[in-house]
Amino acid sequence: MQFHTYKYILIGVLALLLADGAFQKSQGASSSLLFQQVNDTIPSDTIPSSYQRSRQPTYDPSDRLGDPFSDKVEQSSLIKKDPFGLSLEVEVDTALNYSIYERMNGLDFRPPTIMTFEEYSRLVERNMIRDYWKTKSAELDGESAISGKRLIPKIPISPVFDRIFGGSFVDIQPNGSVTLDFGFRSERIYNPSIPIRRQKQGTFDFDQRIGMNVIGKIGEKLRITANFDNNTSFDFQNDLRVEYTGFEEDIIKKIEIGNVSMGISNSLIRGSQNLFGVKTELQFGKLFVTGVFSTQRGSSDAITIEGGSQAREFEMTSADYDENRHFFLGHYFRDHYNPWLTSLPQIISRVNITRVEVHVLNRNNDTETLRNFAAYMDLGEGEVIERTDIFTSNDPSSPNRNEANDLFDVLSDPVFRDVNKVSDELVAIGLNKSSDFAVIRGARKLNEREYTINKQLGYINLFRKLQNDEVLAVAYEYSINGENFTVGELNDDYANRPEDEVIFLKLLRPGKINTSANTWDLMMKNIYTLNANQVAQEGFQLRIIYRDDITGQDNPSLHEGINTKNIPLVELFGLDQLNSNLDPQPDGNFDFVEDLTINTEVGNIIFPVLEPFGDDLDKLFADNEQDLKDRFVFDELYSGTK
Repeated sequence: MQFHTYKYILIGVLALLLADGAFQKSQGASSSLLFQQVNDTIPSDTIPSSYQRSRQPTYDPSDRLGDPFSDKVEQSSLIKKDPFGLSLEVEVDTALNYSIYERMNGLDFRPPTIMTFEEYSRLVERNMIRDYWKTKSAELDGESAISGKRLIPKIPISPVFDRIFGGSFVDIQPNGSVTLDFGFRSERIYNPSIPIRRQKQGTFDFDQRIGMNVIGKIGEKLRITANFDNNTSFDFQNDLRVEYTGFEEDIIKKIEIGNVSMGISNSLIRGSQNLFGVKTELQFGKLFVTGVFSTQRGSSDAITIEGGSQAREFEMTSADYDENRHFFLGHYFRDHYNPWLTSLPQIISRVNITRVEVHVLNRNNDTETLRNFAAYMDLGEGEVIERTDIFTSNDPSSPNRNEANDLFDVLSDPVFRDVNKVSDELVAIGLNKSSDFAVIRGARKLNEREYTINKQLGYINLFRKLQNDEVLAVAYEYSINGENFTVGELNDDYANRPEDEVIFLKLLRPGKINTSANTWDLMMKNIYTLNANQVAQEGFQLRIIYRDDITGQDNPSLHEGINTKNIPLVELFGLDQLNSNLDPQPDGNFDFVEDLTINTEVGNIIFPVLEPFGDDLDKLFADNEQDLKDRFVFDELYSGTK
């Protein structure tokens, strides 16, 4: 670029010299001056030397002097507009002259402007046209918050459907918002007893909020409305409706499919809300017909307050036992549950559980009690052993203890302490993963506020229901007549070991449910929850009824059977063995005995027998009453899942 520039300058200078040769001869001394004038130079600074920097703005904005319509000045957004509270008032006189006032607090802010009717009408029309096209332009650019650019344009359909739907276009209008929150949480625990790698924990924090609705129309008659919000408290709050609305001359006035309502303005019949089904409205001349075929998705519940406490009725079926929350610590306690409760309100177990440690899968990001464990179904069992082909009982009549079979001796090999090898080694000796044993990395030990232990009957009550894939394992220590027994490894056994070593526990619930395994019997199925807490004895009543399929009546007793006829069911199932003074004499009322028949704190009803509607009911019938056993005994309740 520099070469070409100088070439052009040189040619220009030579042409000038040739044209003015005579002048150069007469004025030879000025030729050097000519070259100096043509030479290209760049000033040293583009800022005028007279400019002086200032800390205050030098721009002096001017106020508008004319009327607010014709003399409107577009200013920068950085410059303050009209002050807040400025009002525009227009007055018209008898001669149709318009006076425009700009006032603040009743005082004129600027001089008034007077216009004729034609001038004012022309200005208003011009402003309306300008605002209209400005709004349409914003809609096309998708900047309008009310009617932006359509995500789905109108879809034309065949004109044949015009008579059915009252139009030949499909219009779908989605609205709403989807918010996704992503985050990462990192925490550092400076605890020297925790390995350095576990002192720093990081977790992803993800949250989503979806609130949207879709309105679809086919012509003028068919309309589909759907809304979804993941923060609703109930499912029926997410509305779905297909609505067909006929014209005035049509017989079919309306057809609704989805969430419908039946409003009846009648004092004798109440209309139902929260319905899901089909609703039709028809007109035959002056006769109107409204019909609803639906299911009710909501219900009302009445609570009576008496003396500062709530009183309400409850009803549940025999299949509604409280699952995945109550477990026996071993088969020894399960096998002796019925005999130990034959003398209510006394317990004749002679068992005293002193220590229990409960471990579950860590889903709370707890870093203080993390351990790796391997839980075994046959650990501590002397009589009920699943894998008799691998392990041998040392004493079938022995209570649950580590030495009840030779499993604990097999685990003495150090290879079973390695969390990376223990699963493969156990499979190599013939055990099945997820049923015979479970290996969990980084499990969490529950604190004492998350469960309760019945120290005499040997079962655990969890305050939280386990999920379907959650493993429950325990280690405990107890005594019988002063003799101590231990199942699994407690904190004293592994406190001085490396934290990455595997500890041995008793498996109460595997991650994969198997109803044919011995662990299925450890889950208690004789406890029912009232979904209430702090239950008071005063005014509490409980009845057990049998609903006859033939007559449809509720019977408080069975009308058949040698040993069961006309005996109240609450007595047959062991819930009425005492009178009000706790003497062994049935009185027809529920025996309100804390921790034996009821847990008032969490509202649990506890049957003093293992299978009240199964094997224990079967034993009440005589041997020659097989037909009654087939009709009344519910064995499937305990042999299969809910």
